[in-house]
Amino acid sequence: MESLDFSGNPPADCGKDGRKTLFILDSYGLIYREYFAFVKRPLTNRAGENISAVHGFFNNLALTLKNFRPDMFVVALDSRVPTFRHEMYPEYKANRQETPDDLKAQFPWIEEIMAALGITAVRSDGFEADDVIATVARRASAEGFRVFVLSGDKDLLQLVGGNVGILRPGKKDKTKMWEEVDSALVEEEWGVPPEKICDILSLTGDTADNVPGVKGVGGKTAVKFIKEYGSVEALYEHSSEIKGAVGEKVRADEENAFFSKKLVALRYDVPLGDGFSFESLSVASLDYSAAAKKLREFSLPKAAGLFDELSRGKDSESESVPLKKNEGDYKIVRDKDELSALFSCAIGKGVVAFDTETDSLDTWSANIVGFSFSFEAGSGFYVPLMGGGAMQKNDAFACLEKLFSSGATIVMHNAKFDIEVLAANGFSGGPCVAERNSRAKAGEDGQLDLFACLDDGDSSGGADDGEIVFPPCGSVFDTMIAAWVLEPGRSEKNSFSLESLSEKILSLKGTEFSEIVDRGKTFADVPVEVAAQYSAEDSDFTLQLYSVLSGRLSEAGLSGVFATEMRILPILAGMEAAGVHLDTGALGTYREELSRALSEIRREIFDAAGHSFNIASPKQLGVVLFEEMGLKGKRKTKSGGYSTDEESLMELVDNPFVAKILDYRGKSKLLSTYVEALPNLVDSSSRIHTNFMQTGTATGRLSSRDPNLQNIPVREEEGRRIRNAFTAASGKVLISADYSQIELVVLAHLSGDENLCRAFNEGVDVHKSTASLIYGVPIGEVTAEMRRSAKTFNFGIMYGMGAYRLARDLGIGFHEADEFIKAYFGIYSGVREFLEKTVRDAESTGFTSTISGRRREIRDIASSNKTVREAAVRMAKNSPIQGSAADIVKKAMIDIDDALSENPTGARLILQVHDELIFECDDDEKSISDTVALVRDKMEHAYRLSVPLRVSVEVGKKWGEFH
Repeated sequence: MESLDFSGNPPADCGKDGRKTLFILDSYGLIYREYFAFVKRPLTNRAGENISAVHGFFNNLALTLKNFRPDMFVVALDSRVPTFRHEMYPEYKANRQETPDDLKAQFPWIEEIMAALGITAVRSDGFEADDVIATVARRASAEGFRVFVLSGDKDLLQLVGGNVGILRPGKKDKTKMWEEVDSALVEEEWGVPPEKICDILSLTGDTADNVPGVKGVGGKTAVKFIKEYGSVEALYEHSSEIKGAVGEKVRADEENAFFSKKLVALRYDVPLGDGFSFESLSVASLDYSAAAKKLREFSLPKAAGLFDELSRGKDSESESVPLKKNEGDYKIVRDKDELSALFSCAIGKGVVAFDTETDSLDTWSANIVGFSFSFEAGSGFYVPLMGGGAMQKNDAFACLEKLFSSGATIVMHNAKFDIEVLAANGFSGGPCVAERNSRAKAGEDGQLDLFACLDDGDSSGGADDGEIVFPPCGSVFDTMIAAWVLEPGRSEKNSFSLESLSEKILSLKGTEFSEIVDRGKTFADVPVEVAAQYSAEDSDFTLQLYSVLSGRLSEAGLSGVFATEMRILPILAGMEAAGVHLDTGALGTYREELSRALSEIRREIFDAAGHSFNIASPKQLGVVLFEEMGLKGKRKTKSGGYSTDEESLMELVDNPFVAKILDYRGKSKLLSTYVEALPNLVDSSSRIHTNFMQTGTATGRLSSRDPNLQNIPVREEEGRRIRNAFTAASGKVLISADYSQIELVVLAHLSGDENLCRAFNEGVDVHKSTASLIYGVPIGEVTAEMRRSAKTFNFGIMYGMGAYRLARDLGIGFHEADEFIKAYFGIYSGVREFLEKTVRDAESTGFTSTISGRRREIRDIASSNKTVREAAVRMAKNSPIQGSAADIVKKAMIDIDDALSENPTGARLILQVHDELIFECDDDEKSISDTVALVRDKMEHAYRLSVPLRVSVEVGKKWGEFH
């Protein structure tokens, strides 16, 4: 049987060879698993009834249908009356515990919702679900279908082979919902092929089902016998040859062996009913909307939402049909009059998609090769600006000005790139340059009115006078950001790329960049006819994505969040264009110091080890640490060796040798990542331009790359030395405005905890206040050590810190850490209740929300895997806090941008790092004082919370001077 990759979404056509796929679900296996996954914290409805099994069953079913897209689906149910096995052997399964009453109550609910869905459920009195599965699987296989049984039951492994495979809950990879089991894996795990599983179980018995087997014969012995003789029958034909005590046991229990085989052997002759047919199992007939409605009646909005998605996908035929090759109608436009006429048509439509093509991904040095646009799905136009027959750039830009000034909705994918490229290539919008100091105002529909620009000429590229003037862009809708707002937790590689979204949402397969641009070449080398098809297709796909995503934003209530993101976009473009001045000489000096320090640490490491080795090699380092020095590792890698990653070594940091290794690694990273790399990134004005990413995190926080300025160490002296190289330009100063403990402030607001809110409202040191309450001493008697412990947990609580981590971080015993946590939650009971409610809500709805309504899906909150579920719980606790902090910072940036636009102070925002905003300001007393007052006011009043937002503002020449 051809193996499938079920690590993520499989191909739309699971049957690659043309055969249809049938999925058979072992219903009770899934029901029991989901019930016991929540046994400690059951999910309940408004009436207080346990609905854990219903929740887990239908979440899993919906995701299975969505991800694997089978052609047919059937659910197998157990008999309502005793089976033939119970008649043969009354003690069959007698060891099993009685089914809990609150689980029994959920069986009819599950069947009721399945009936609304229209999914076929097969039950046959006198037979177990396993026998139903075996019968259906054999008949389907005989008809040529590819069959997958969804079950973790070992008895069903007998079925594997030919056209039949098993999908079991993730075992080898516990992050997977289902993992495929084929014949090779069965033999690897059991030592025999699938068809011999029955013989193995006949000998070993099965304590779970109370199958007797042969006393004294374990798994290894059973495998040995079946490998040697081939079957139970053949074994007993030669049982007289087996010597010793084991031979006596085998011969004494012959009757039990054959009886056990009758019990464990699957039946393939179960009557399925006169109305059974494979045609009736088609998923095309399922009523997802009806299932969603029923699920809401049972207080299960998350599962209902999943079935709503399936319903929308079915209606649009975008989620359930195979990818199809795009066949759009695309044309080249070389005449300016024709272009002007087409733009008039586009303006009349009210919505037009736009995309640039460049010879580089560096926005400030890239040349525009051409641009494309589309205002009707399935069609598009390409305007070449380079090469033979190209339109003059000035003529094209004159026409483009008409479009960008029209007020039509302009749809782009990764709009910031296109806006910066246009600006760097001199497109400013003509008459609108006079309004270049106007800033964007986001409309209620979440679209962006963009008139952003950079006032000074410190950055590279741009108009002839050295200024970067951003073009007026009417109402901009960025499909990349829209997709991220809707589903910020997508983890697939390039998950927000145009190609990925077009395939996922539109089921359209377009031309890949690598298909038309050879390695070492650029888009400028592509023949114009090929370039036209590629570029116009991008605009066409972008327009089609808009038609889907705009509606989804409104349906999800996320238009306001999207509006904020679109309003932030031109601010980020301005920050990127401005850049920040870098003192390369200071970094050069630090480079020499670090190199000398690394040489000395390397010498000390080699002396301690007794020989030289590659410190950067995990394998060689592992040999030194765990074999030669005899240290005890804590974590193993997949290959079986002990891990030498930072977290693993931190657990051994008390060892001086390990401490030197960590010191060496830290300094090496600083040297290569920042000290040596940053000077290579400056422009002719010694300014460095990072790229701010809106879609880089699931919480809403901004991230940056090329270079990443978010990860420069804050507290260590080494990090400060690097930050000191970021300086104000001549005649300027830097102003740092940093929110004080913003995440704790957000936690106080969201939880309403009396003690935490009191500390912030009274303006006392919140860490000292916590220490005072926990240790029972007056706040004036709190020691530095007490405050450090309180601070560690004040922040750690938001990341789900437990006793083990607290003990490690504070260097105390586990029991002491556990008592500290109990004392903490005794004092901050409101925090405990808030975190518990947040987790419950995430389990019920499947997502968390911030103060602005930003959502984050918590996909694994119901996982049966403890490790995965605990990680999801930590994520659920932290996301509303970190996401709300991001909301506040972004709102402050918008308010400051508006205020500086209306009342210029000689300052501009140039950096945002975590909760800190960095401005470059004219070095005169009035500019500085006006900017400080304005920034403090807007940041402290960005949101009205139940506790005050406080901001620390500092002025200096170097970033490293602050804090």
